Amino acid sequence: MATETFDLLVIGGGIHGAAVARDAAGRGLKVMLAEKGDYAYATSSASSKLIHGGLRYLEQLELKLVRESLVERANLLKTAPHLVEKLRFLMPIYTWQKRPGLLIHAGLTLYDLLSIGDGLPKSGRLTTADISKLPRLRAQSLASVLHYHDCETDDARLTLAVLLDARGRVADILNRRTVTAIVPLENGYAVELDERGTMRRVEARFIVNAAGPWVDKVDALCAKPPPPHPLRLVRGSHIVLPMPDPPQTDAYTLQDEEDRVVFVIPWLEGRFLIVGTTEVPHQGDPGEARCSEEERAYLLDAYNRYFARASGPVTDADIVYTWSGVRALHDASNDKPSQVSRSPVLASVARGRGGMVSLYGGKLTTHRALAESVLDELRNLGAKISGPWTEGVPLYGGHFSRKDLLGRAERGPESIAPETRRRWALTYGDRIETLFARIARDPASAKEIAPGIVQAELEHVVETEDAMTAEDFLLRRTKLHLTLEPRSRDAAQAWFDRAG
Repeated sequence: MATETFDLLVIGGGIHGAAVARDAAGRGLKVMLAEKGDYAYATSSASSKLIHGGLRYLEQLELKLVRESLVERANLLKTAPHLVEKLRFLMPIYTWQKRPGLLIHAGLTLYDLLSIGDGLPKSGRLTTADISKLPRLRAQSLASVLHYHDCETDDARLTLAVLLDARGRVADILNRRTVTAIVPLENGYAVELDERGTMRRVEARFIVNAAGPWVDKVDALCAKPPPPHPLRLVRGSHIVLPMPDPPQTDAYTLQDEEDRVVFVIPWLEGRFLIVGTTEVPHQGDPGEARCSEEERAYLLDAYNRYFARASGPVTDADIVYTWSGVRALHDASNDKPSQVSRSPVLASVARGRGGMVSLYGGKLTTHRALAESVLDELRNLGAKISGPWTEGVPLYGGHFSRKDLLGRAERGPESIAPETRRRWALTYGDRIETLFARIARDPASAKEIAPGIVQAELEHVVETEDAMTAEDFLLRRTKLHLTLEPRSRDAAQAWFDRAG
């Protein structure tokens, strides 16, 4: 059997690998993407779920990064309306905080200027009457409450939307496809793959290493990789709390006692609160990152410092879920993790008329812009490609407005519960019509295998989105692991066991 040849092999199915594969496929390159686990199974599903400019980076004078992030935020509001939604953030200002209120207000004014034209409301200050209505916020030493807007997202679904858009442009996308060896050739590379237990050999003129915290491990598979850059692994952990009563609709940006910020974000239609993130050095396998006891205590302390429940402080017993992701940052300094730049760095090496590029750093928000930079680097290495094209182009599922999607959900099949139809609209976007069409063809597929889980959805995520396990479905294709009863989660596990 002849060895198949590709113009580009992308290693890593997180947000940056997905964005490079999409951009390259749209420019006419023959692309393969290899992801050793599930799509977005590590850092790209373990973020703070925000699409934001990075207000705190203004303090480090990273104006270019903030401006780029705000431009990309505006772009994603248009290209993935089912997954990206604006959200108001409140910043309580207390007399004991390290940063004075005037400095923060000036920073928000600059944030407004850098985001001009994106249609989001300007920042401002709450009135005394508005502040009095905020549930649980501590009043002692409270000087004012500022507000601004950013956006929230489903990071794993966003990654999947980029990947499926790449597949729609004929990229060969597959999870559980592991690169086991990279052998330099005269003009490119030979690559050994383990595809779900089947060994395969392909050749690629170019390789992009977008393996995130495994970037050095992938480079080590090649005898002549790009020159290594200083790598710093930083773990960010989050805790999830039940939404208190009365519920809050705004997110909060809280200052800790040093120079960091902690977000408190309403999540999953107001059912929960996300509290995070931490920034601590990580040792060991990034795939085994867990929220430590110290991190849990830090986040609980941050929450309790600002909020007072009638029933007493939030404790470890209130935590319903945690997650941790490891960022691969380019850094050779001894700075605190919070002070290390998130600006991406590329390392590259030519191989005849081919070459290899390795990625360090980067943000979820700026994945599209980073992909353009990678394609520019491939052009410098000799790739014959057309110009940029992705700005303003809807992602997979992103062709209808949020309002239109919710209207379509309301008019959907009565055999599907209204709350399930709404969830489908905000999960699958315009592909909700595919689910409805499946049910129209096969009414039996509207059957619930358990409360909240419909057979048609399970068939869809297996056939279209490469879900292979109950974990793929419950954690990354959806967030049902947090909202379903244990018996429903068990039913999903049993269905995948039978299907597999």
